[in-house]
Amino acid sequence: MINRLVEEWGQTLDVHVYAGGMVVGDRVGELKTVAPYIETGYKRVEELTGITFGDVFVKDVLAKGELVLDSVIPARALAVYRHYDLVGSVQFAHRLQQALYRDGLDLSSDDTYRRLATEKDLNPEDFVLLMKSETIRNAVDQEFEYVASLGITGFPTLLYEENYEAHLLSQGYSTFEDLDTMLRVIRGSH
Repeated sequence: MINRLVEEWGQTLDVHVYAGGMVVGDRVGELKTVAPYIETGYKRVEELTGITFGDVFVKDVLAKGELVLDSVIPARALAVYRHYDLVGSVQFAHRLQQALYRDGLDLSSDDTYRRLATEKDLNPEDFVLLMKSETIRNAVDQEFEYVASLGITGFPTLLYEENYEAHLLSQGYSTFEDLDTMLRVIRGSH
């Protein structure tokens, strides 16, 4: 849905994706401990969105429940990718989700980011090294603070910003059609 939003609205709106730090601090842990609801909840997500979770994720990662969820590391990868290509960061964020929920990759593993960097024709070792830099650590901390300052507590949350004021478009899943209608109404009123 977000990729379609970028396709349809990317020429007239700047579309950005921010990491909010949903699973940080004492919320970090094994999937079966910190997010047991995913074991059955993924089916509802499939029904709502039409997206299918990958067999590797469902039959291996989810069944074992041992994968550690931690938002910090993929947020660092997103920050590094923005360093290389701000325009494509929405697609890279989508690829991060696919890496876990379709491909069953561990988002805490350097090897995952080497693979993703290679897919984007980036030097994998430089990518991982930059992820661990103080600059990127600070950027992610600031990004988490920024998202928190907006009052965002859930994923996904979509905002429309105009004149330095953010307006809530969606909290939780919304169809492209609903978002498109809202944007047409908002943009048409100017």
